[in-house]
Amino acid sequence: MSAASLLSLPAALLKQTARSAQAYKHRMPLVGNRAYSSDAPSRTRFTYRIAAAAAAKRTSPRQPKLGQDFWTYTSTQRNATPPYLRSTKPQSGEDAFFAATVGGSPHDVAFGLADGVGGWQDQGVDPAEFSHGLCGLMAGTAYLHAEGLEWGGKGKSGRLRPRDLMQTAYEAVIGNPRIVAGGCTASLAVADGEGRIETANLGDSGFLILSPGKITHRSHPQTHAFNTPYQLSKVPPRLQTQHAIFGGATHFSETPQQADVETHQLRHGDITVFATDGVWDNLSAQDALGIITRVMVEGGYWFKSHNFAGAETLLNERMIRSLPTTLGGGSGKKGKEQEQELEVYLPALLATAIMREAKSAGLDRRRNGPFAREVNLHYPQEGWQGGKPDDIAVVVCVAVEDAAVEDAAAAPEVEQQAIKAKL
Repeated sequence: MSAASLLSLPAALLKQTARSAQAYKHRMPLVGNRAYSSDAPSRTRFTYRIAAAAAAKRTSPRQPKLGQDFWTYTSTQRNATPPYLRSTKPQSGEDAFFAATVGGSPHDVAFGLADGVGGWQDQGVDPAEFSHGLCGLMAGTAYLHAEGLEWGGKGKSGRLRPRDLMQTAYEAVIGNPRIVAGGCTASLAVADGEGRIETANLGDSGFLILSPGKITHRSHPQTHAFNTPYQLSKVPPRLQTQHAIFGGATHFSETPQQADVETHQLRHGDITVFATDGVWDNLSAQDALGIITRVMVEGGYWFKSHNFAGAETLLNERMIRSLPTTLGGGSGKKGKEQEQELEVYLPALLATAIMREAKSAGLDRRRNGPFAREVNLHYPQEGWQGGKPDDIAVVVCVAVEDAAVEDAAAAPEVEQQAIKAKL
C-alpha cells in the first residue's frame, strides 16, 4: 500500500482523533517543559515561510527538483490545494515530514518530521508506513484543529500543543489496522502569531534555531545507548508472543509523554531547522550554521555591520519581509516564471542546501562526521571512516513579523529620538 493511500483518511477519522487530543490533554501531566527564552512575548503578529527537502538513502546525488526533492509551503497561502504539506514514501524513503496551518490560521502553523526505525525491516515490516502515517495524521489533525490558539497556563484551553498533536497521531496509528507494525522518532513544533514556538522532540531527530550569524538553541537527542534512540512503536501481539517465548531483539517503545518539550520566542527572520539523523549523523550544528550563513549572505538576507573580522552579522529585515505570501498557482505566475520563483524561495534554498551537504557528507568515505566520531569513541576497534549514508529529511521555517505592527511598536522610540535631536 502506498503512503499516499495510507494518508488519504476520511475527515471524520481526523476529527475523531482531534477530539481525543483534547481529552488526552486534560489527563496528561505537562512535565519536562523547559523555557529557554528570556524575552517577553511581544504584541506582534508573525506568519511563517516553510520548505522541506528530502533524499532517500538509495537515491544518487542530483540537482534538486521541485515536488521530487523539495517542497514549499507558506502559512499565508489562501485556499491552498492541498491544504497542507506532507511527504510521500518514494521521495523521502523511511523519513517523513509535514507542515500545516493550525485550523487554517495564517499566523499559526505546525511542522515537523519523523524517522522510521530501519530495524523493523528484519521483521518484514516497511518502516516508512509508520513514519509517513504519523506525519500525515499530524498534518490533517493540525489543519482541522478548530479551537483556535491560546498560549497560556492554567485556565486557558484550546491551543494545539505539539506533544498533544504527536499523541493524537500516535493513537490513530496504533488503531489503524493498515499499519501493522513499525516505529519512528519524531520532532515537531507549533508556532503562533506572537512568534512563540513550542517543540516536542522524541529520539535523535532534532532542531536548531538560528539568528543572524549564530545558533540561539539546539535540541538534545534522547537515546537509550549509542545509536539506540527513543522511539514510538507498534508491536503486534504475534511479535510480543514470539519475543516472550524465544527472546530476540528488543523493541523499544516510548510514548509522546516522554518527548522533551521546550518553548522559545522567535524574532523576525529567525530560522528553525528540523532534520532527521541522516543530517545530524553527518553534519554538526556548526556545519549547519555555515551552510545557512552561506545561503543567507549570498542572497543578501544577512550582512556584516563592518568590513573587518568579528563584525556583527545583521538581518536585512526588508528582504525577509518581502518573502512571498502566496506560492504556486495562487501567485498568478505560470510555467517557467512560477518554477523560477519556487526555486529561489528562501526556505527551499536553505532546506536543499542542508539536504545536499548531508547527502554528500554521508557518501564521503574520507570525511568523519558526528556519527564517525561517536563510533570511534565508543567502539574504536571498528575503525569507522567517513560518513553514514541514510535517508534524509529537512524542514526549514522562517519567521516573518508583520511590518505594520513592528513599525507601530518602534514609533515611540523614533519619536523620543527626534525630541532628543531637537534638544
